[in-house]
Amino acid sequence: MERSFYHSDEEWTSMAERLKLTACPHCQSVGTLIRHGCLRGYDESSPRQKTVRARRVFCSNRNARPGCGRTFSVFNARKIRRLSLTAGCLWRFLQNAVAGSLAAASHAASSLRCDRTWQRVWKRFDLGQSKIRTALSGLCRPPQPPAGSPTRPPRRPAAAETLAHLQAAFPQAECPVAAFQRKLHTFFV
Repeated sequence: MERSFYHSDEEWTSMAERLKLTACPHCQSVGTLIRHGCLRGYDESSPRQKTVRARRVFCSNRNARPGCGRTFSVFNARKIRRLSLTAGCLWRFLQNAVAGSLAAASHAASSLRCDRTWQRVWKRFDLGQSKIRTALSGLCRPPQPPAGSPTRPPRRPAAAETLAHLQAAFPQAECPVAAFQRKLHTFFV
């Protein structure tokens, strides 16, 4: 089943208006999808108040409708699954971690989280790099390193190559992580 992502509230509204014309990803019946609430969670944009992380959709089987009765989620591309982070915060952290050290990147990213949390986030990214690069290969070729070697090579060359490939795939995007999720219909980490 292909996951769905939306980038803005206007895009979600447009998707919601077309629900009755959309086939259910489980049973393929058309005309049975209805809105079914939100998934909420915390992130750094509002640490004390929950924000919408995904929208739920229900395939109605009530009143003799042909639906299957299952639900699925349409995810906000600007949020990271199972983390209380936005895609923009993750992107800034990864850039700082590649340029310097994990400790410096964790201190620059947020004072609300401990260093151990940022180490777990880095490990998740590190373990997912092959999946990310494979998905990006379908969009564009990896960028070639500059002809002259840099005076100071990055501390994490594989991660630097992954971030460079991500930027090459989405050059106009404000946040390449959110663009990755929206375009490829898969989670970044």
